Amino acid sequence: LLILIVVAIVLLLSQQVTGTLNTYVYKDYFGKTGLLSIAGLLMTFCTFMLAPFVSKIVKRFGKKESVVVATLTTSVFYLLLAVIHVQNVWVYLVLSLCATFGAAFFNTIVWALVLDVIDYQELMTGHRSDATIYAMYSFSRKIGQALAGGLGGFSLAFVGYVSSSGGEAVQQSAKTINNIYNLATLVPGIAYLMIAVIMAVFYPLTKNKLAEVTKILEERRNG
Repeated sequence: LLILIVVAIVLLLSQQVTGTLNTYVYKDYFGKTGLLSIAGLLMTFCTFMLAPFVSKIVKRFGKKESVVVATLTTSVFYLLLAVIHVQNVWVYLVLSLCATFGAAFFNTIVWALVLDVIDYQELMTGHRSDATIYAMYSFSRKIGQALAGGLGGFSLAFVGYVSSSGGEAVQQSAKTINNIYNLATLVPGIAYLMIAVIMAVFYPLTKNKLAEVTKILEERRNG
């Protein structure tokens, strides 16, 4: 549970920074503000496309194993965007969509991971605290959202973004615009890499371990 809480906070902080800075990537770096809404719709569409396959992927490879691969894949695409520093907005959009699949997979399956934690608790203690564990995890997400609340604005200030004054648009420096791009790609790239490593190294509930947990619980319940 503690591992999932840490992962949730890292994820929410990353998503807040990325969500805020992406607006300025399309607006100032590419000069294509209108594509931002299209990108949002396509990312939502990718999530719906992935949903029917999640259960099959999990059944074949396991929850932990699938999450590690998914978040690592997302990290690779974001870090690729950071390294190649694309100038074509359509290339950026396509690679961002590829990164979205891994992130969407994790967000789809995360509550099933909490259920596994509850089963593991029953195995270790002999009782279940479904409501308590779900409440603890939900509260940790609220904490992450609270911490992330002002992070987008802080990130803009960090890269030297100058807000418009008196209704007049301010031309940002080339350095500021490049820093916005770098932060919008490096932050999620590093964050999802951290999540993949944390889940791979510290989260103990592998596919085989969960099968063992399920078998023992069934035997107990059947007397």
